[in-house]
Formats: sequence, C-alpha cells, structure tokens
Amino acid sequence: MDTTLYKSVLTRRSLKYNYYFSAPTAGKPVLLFVHGFPSTSYDWRYQVNFFKDKGYGLIVPDMLGYGGTDKPVDAADYRLSLIAQDLLDILDAEKVDKPIAVGHDW
Repeated sequence: MDTTLYKSVLTRRSLKYNYYFSAPTAGKPVLLFVHGFPSTSYDWRYQVNFFKDKGYGLIVPDMLGYGGTDKPVDAADYRLSLIAQDLLDILDAEKVDKPIAVGHDW
C-alpha cells in the first residue's frame, strides 16, 4: 500500500488513528476495511490494490492498539462501542456517510 496515502485523525476521545485513504472515482462507493486482532491495515493490501484499481474509495484504519494508531493502556478504552464511535469520527473527517464496511478477525 502506498504509504503516502496514510492520514491521521484525532478522535473525540483524543486518540490518534492512522488510516489509509483513497478517494473514490465518480459514482463509486467508499469501502471501510476493518482488520481483526492482532493485525494492521497492511493485511488488506491485496484488497486495497484490487478495489483502488476499480475506482472504489477506501478507508483502511490501523485499529486501536495496532500499527500507527494510539495504544492506550486502559482496557476500558477498547470497548467496542467506543471503537465504533472512533470509526465514525474517521468517516466524518473524510465526509463519508454511507460506507460499505468489510471486516475480519482471527
């Protein structure tokens, strides 16, 4: 994945998320790829290349605790409801209101 396409955003919780972003071509939706644990956004490299070549928009974050994203020490920071809000903050930063979400876990 092209490292120059990585961005960062500070969420409402003041946590920094690192994410890959590529804008869509006209008429194509944005795909939100969410990796499982333990992993990073890099796991999606083949899917990113495939869908980017077809014009889809892509948001591929390093999830909380991994890659270039903050790594809080308090386990309470990892509640799924809070992480979901963090993802909404990323979508808001990119002005994306209806992504197609794709996820995996081990």
